[in-house]
Amino acid sequence: MTRRGLRMGLRGKMAAGLSILALSLPLTTITLSVFAPAGAHAQIFGDDDDEEIPGQQPTDNTVWDAKKLQKLDRNVRKLERAVSRVENRKGTPPILIEPDPEVVALQATVDSQARKLDQQAGSITTLIGQVEELQHQNQLLQQALNNQAARMDTLTKRADLADAHIKDLEAQLAPPPPPPASTGNAQGDFDQAFSLMSSGQTDDAGRAFEAFTTAWPQSAQTPEAWFRLGQVRAMKSDPSGAVSAFATSLKGWPKTSWAPEATVRLAQALNDSNRPADVCASLAQFDKVYAKLATNEMRNQAKVLKDKNRCGAV
Repeated sequence: MTRRGLRMGLRGKMAAGLSILALSLPLTTITLSVFAPAGAHAQIFGDDDDEEIPGQQPTDNTVWDAKKLQKLDRNVRKLERAVSRVENRKGTPPILIEPDPEVVALQATVDSQARKLDQQAGSITTLIGQVEELQHQNQLLQQALNNQAARMDTLTKRADLADAHIKDLEAQLAPPPPPPASTGNAQGDFDQAFSLMSSGQTDDAGRAFEAFTTAWPQSAQTPEAWFRLGQVRAMKSDPSGAVSAFATSLKGWPKTSWAPEATVRLAQALNDSNRPADVCASLAQFDKVYAKLATNEMRNQAKVLKDKNRCGAV
């Protein structure tokens, strides 16, 4: 604050004090239409006190020290004396000190800025409310999207399962692929089927042996073809089909090298089909016809099956 500004502030304060004192006077003493002469302020306060103090530099941050407070106190006392003289001289018009126009303008500016700040604060409050509402709506939309994504994931999984089930049904209902083309003779067809089985192509081998038994029913290889077909069905976990194939191969109880094994395989297939009585009957025939011709492995397997099915009384 400059020295001129400080003087303006002091004058404003003293003007306020004068107004308060003036209100305490009789109404006959106060005349608002008459103004004091221009030198009244100097007569009352002594403007010579406002002169610059030698050696003191003006500053915008003047501190209210003891000397300035004493000066303010002297000015107030002068104001009181002036009011007293006015009361003693009834015919003298009162001294009226007008407020500083700059102070009035500054106050008006402050009031205007305060109103603008209030308006801006209201606008900010409204915007905050709108932002919070939009955030709430965004949360609701995000939750809805999450629910839709979860539902889509569930539907996708169900569709994949349904598609896999349909493919399984199509595979089951589809006709089996045809057997390999015939070579034109029994030996060639048998060798072809046996090669497929040896290479692990059990499905093709099974179809090839089935085709052989149909195309060459009177061939010397037909009983063995039934035996090999029984082996393929046993590998594919088809015990009932294996029983039928092994039993057909053993009709007449042939004296071939594979007959002892076919008898034990038949007993194993009967065991897998939960037919203990038939297991024992098959093993009894094995002991009677093929035990001497069988390998040690086949005899051991036959003994295991006998013990498992309690064939000792047979």
